[in-house]
Amino acid sequence: MEFTEPLALALAFLAVPVAFLARRGSRGYTVPSTAPVAAIRPTLRLRAARFVPVFRVLAVVFLAIAIAGPREGDADAVVPGEGIDIVLSLDISSSMDEEFTPDETRLEATRDVVREFIRTRQDDRVGVVVFQQEALAISPPSLDYEALDSIIEGLESGLLTDGTGIGVGLGSALNMLQDSTAASRVVILLTDGEHNATSITPEEAAELAVSLKIRVYTIGVVDQINPGINSGIDEELLRAIADRTEATYFEADSPQSLQDVYSEIDSLERSRVGRESFESFTEWAPWFAGAAASMIALELLLRGTLLRRAPA
Repeated sequence: MEFTEPLALALAFLAVPVAFLARRGSRGYTVPSTAPVAAIRPTLRLRAARFVPVFRVLAVVFLAIAIAGPREGDADAVVPGEGIDIVLSLDISSSMDEEFTPDETRLEATRDVVREFIRTRQDDRVGVVVFQQEALAISPPSLDYEALDSIIEGLESGLLTDGTGIGVGLGSALNMLQDSTAASRVVILLTDGEHNATSITPEEAAELAVSLKIRVYTIGVVDQINPGINSGIDEELLRAIADRTEATYFEADSPQSLQDVYSEIDSLERSRVGRESFESFTEWAPWFAGAAASMIALELLLRGTLLRRAPA
């Protein structure tokens, strides 16, 4: 249950002065001594009269709840949260075959993390672009996660002329998203090297992303085992692309940190789009208003009949 005007619940505190005034109003007559009547037990009618003000207090509480607008979303009228269109732009140059851990290469670790990232999607369309000297669009944004998983599982370097075309890899990913009407459109570009292709420059591709209002998260894969290899990362460029498109640059130096990067990107994007909501509600305010009216009517009825005071 939720309240459309939760601050109105504060009106329930008015029940405190109402109860106090009711207690004062129920006082009897002042007499010099109660000794003569001390042994007389109060009648059932008198004892019941003491609880009549409770109906007035409950009326105030119920009325406050009614004003706050209690309602409950109908389970069969849920509006799903909006999905995200994501294109994964992956560097598959020969340097991605370098050792990342003693047990796997950079590309192998990337494949594992990306496959897990895809498995956790729900209502998000995912596309895949790979690049070396040139770019190759492997799959347009799709909800067929099983097919995407198979595609990523089979990725190997050497599909294209070797090199690192960050600009063309980004440009190809943007081309997939330019007609998308999703609430959020993003590119996640991963590379372990510097741009060295003669096609579109990364700066030009970044400007295109800005004009299309597409965020570009960039990931630089660095190496803890052979730190000297990290000099190939153009951190300044990758950071500039992310900043220019209002996204974030990340570095990953292990499979776990790479997993954390994709998880953080997912969290950042989830915060930008709508979550599940209800399009119809069961309104409970009339029921609480009716309960308040019933409490007042019951008090008046009792005071006018069974608990009516005899005329002085």
